[in-house]
This record gives sequence, structure tokens and C-alpha cells, in this order.
Amino acid sequence: MGKTRFEAFSDGVMAIILTIMVLELKVPHEPTLAALAQLWPVYLAYVIAFGNVLANWMAHHHLFSQVERIDARILLLNGVLLFFMSLVPFALDYGSEFHWRQPLPAAFYGVVMVAVCLAFAALRAAVGRAEPAVAASERTQVRASWLMAAVYLLGAAVAALAPLAALLFYAAVPLSRLLTAPQYRAPPEPEATPSA
Repeated sequence: MGKTRFEAFSDGVMAIILTIMVLELKVPHEPTLAALAQLWPVYLAYVIAFGNVLANWMAHHHLFSQVERIDARILLLNGVLLFFMSLVPFALDYGSEFHWRQPLPAAFYGVVMVAVCLAFAALRAAVGRAEPAVAASERTQVRASWLMAAVYLLGAAVAALAPLAALLFYAAVPLSRLLTAPQYRAPPEPEATPSA
């Protein structure tokens, strides 16, 4: 499959995921600030989920900027990743329906994100096998994906006792990715050349 078509399809699916998420955003039943304030967990969870999908899209873009060809394994594993990412709006809406105060809906979001991380780890490993030039860096990123999965799993476990506290764990992953991953930083400014 051509790389351009592959990337366009993946970008389109992720754009649809983000669109569904915003369409499912809850509206207060009364036009007051108090009613708006009561939904703060729903809005916080939306920001976190948006950050998660955005971070995954950015990582996906960076990963495939290094890939020359798409083989069947990469195509299949990308489909698995997109499948699990497509569950994010459902998991977000499920948690939001109960204002992130019930254990099962709050934990379910974490479990979905564990699946996303593991699918991304498998995709990165496949890219590392197909592209020897990026194999070493992708091994590091596979370990990072496993670590992120562990954080989400811990968040899902915390949800059993304190559902709202799970949101802190779910927020930690995209925040840490955006602050530490080199592909998310702006490129350095070119040095000015002295004029003659």
C-alpha cells in the first residue's frame, strides 16, 4: 500500500474520533454557572482524552515520517491501533455519563487506553523490524508504550476506590509525552549567518 494513502486513512480515522468526542460532550441542563461547574469532571476528562488522541496522532505522524514502505503486518497492526482508538469516544462518554464518579466507567477508560498503548507498542515493533534504520529508537519507544500502559492500568485500578482520582493518572501520560518527547518540541532556530 502507498504510504500517502495509509497516512491519509489513519489521519481521517483520528479526525473522526476527535469529532465524535466533541459531539458527545455534555451540555448542562440549566443555563447557569453552577450547572456548568457541576460538569467539571466531564470537561476535564474531555481535555485529557483529547490530549491522549492528539499525542497518539503526533506520535503516529512522527513514526511514519521515518517509514519508507508499508507492509501487511504494519497495515494490520495499524488497523488494530485504530480500532482501539475508536473506542476512546465510547469510553469517554461512558465515564462522563456518570460524571466520573463510578468505578467501572472510570476504569473502563483506563483499560481502553492500555489497549491503545499495547497496540501502539506492537505497531512500533513491526516498524522497527521493517525499517532497520529506526529499530533502536523504536525499541526505546516500545518500552515507553509499555510504561504508559502500566500508568493507565494503575489509573484503572485506582478507579475502583477513587474514580475521580483516576483522571490524574490518565492526564499524566499525554502531559508527560508532550513535555518530554523530542518530536513534539519545536525545531531549533537556525543560526544567523553573519552578513558581509
